[in-house]
Amino acid sequence: MDKNPDTKDKNPRPAIVEADGPRGFIPAVATLAVDGGEIAASTALGVTADVRTELAKGAITVIDAGEALAKSVFAVARRVTQRLDGAATELLASVEKIVGTSANAARTTTKDAAQVFSGALNAVVAPKGN
Repeated sequence: MDKNPDTKDKNPRPAIVEADGPRGFIPAVATLAVDGGEIAASTALGVTADVRTELAKGAITVIDAGEALAKSVFAVARRVTQRLDGAATELLASVEKIVGTSANAARTTTKDAAQVFSGALNAVVAPKGN
């Protein structure tokens, strides 16, 4: 035995058991066909499992990307709303200031016009020299 007794196979392979059956060409071909079918079936199942795994990973990736995209869209919408609200607040403050200033100017103008009208009326109705 030339194997070192200190090294052990971690996964020892099972021994191939050969059936003591009829020997010959036809049994050998039949055995080959069965073995080939078994290999083909296990390969097909393995490939199917690999495809399923990769499709699941791809679907999860697409879902994650969609979720990230939706979060980004909502974040942008939130920021746009905040900016529009800020602009509307500033615009309303400016309009309020303009309306207040205009109202004060209209009061002053009305007061001045009333004084001018009163002075003109007094001048016409009761002239000072007569």
